[in-house]
Amino acid sequence: MADIQAWYREVIKDKVTIKFQAHGGLLDGTMMAGDTQANTVKFPIAGRTTVYELTGAIEPVPTGTLDLTTVQLTMRDFEASGWWRTQDAYKAGPSEQNTLANLITKAVRRKRDGLKIDALTTFCNANAGGEIITIGTGAEIPDIVHFETGRAQIAGTGADDDENGAGIFCMLPAMWMTQLCFYREFADAQWVGLENAPFSKTQRMRMKTVRSVNYIEGPDEYFTEYTPGSLEAFMWHHDSMGAEMPWNQENTDMTQDKTKQGSPYLIKAGLGGAALGVQEKGVKRFRLAKILAPTRPVTNTHAV
Repeated sequence: MADIQAWYREVIKDKVTIKFQAHGGLLDGTMMAGDTQANTVKFPIAGRTTVYELTGAIEPVPTGTLDLTTVQLTMRDFEASGWWRTQDAYKAGPSEQNTLANLITKAVRRKRDGLKIDALTTFCNANAGGEIITIGTGAEIPDIVHFETGRAQIAGTGADDDENGAGIFCMLPAMWMTQLCFYREFADAQWVGLENAPFSKTQRMRMKTVRSVNYIEGPDEYFTEYTPGSLEAFMWHHDSMGAEMPWNQENTDMTQDKTKQGSPYLIKAGLGGAALGVQEKGVKRFRLAKILAPTRPVTNTHAV
């Protein structure tokens, strides 16, 4: 048994680790990090202050209260695991063992993204009719105008990119991304994210940056068909959502359990963290049609 365990770790784990460094969660780095204290994560909300004019008089400094508050959330822990029979372990080759590790790790990465998507959904539902604006009724074909409207509304609040990597993000279904590529403004934009962006290679290959918005193409399972024929997606500023994953075990752990019949191996990985909405004005919700094929937009022609 020891030989199988050592062979797995020495031959397979290194290969999988390299793969994980190149392939992260699709929403990694798209939300503000928080401060972890025990089992609680706190996210700061900074307001604004003003300057005052010096009068030349010897008088007390006019002071006010700095607008700095926090929101907090209790972390939740998750785990993915599966049994692998010893009889199967003896027969397995490198490809099979690599696949087993990938199954567990992909589940962890999907959950990491899922926590963020759930936070966006909850935040929008909790503020329905408030400062979070929903664009679309669920019947419209995705148009560049919908997403430029959301971008302009966020930019109008004063939110902008900074040297720390903050920006605006928007995850869309693959079919919506294809539809948007029929618009020149979207098609001419760079497909791959910036080289110095704090994202993995997989994220950058799925990104398209248009007028400071980083669009990310996501799998269909990431999007809710909240009513038949209509999908929901989100756009958010980095500092409008908070997400913190203090522990994230992507490298699978394999332990033999000799208390079970046949001494099978238990393969496990997990994560713990929290995500929540922070500032309503920096989040937009899109409700547009679930299209099954792209539609070429009508092009206006002029008689010569």
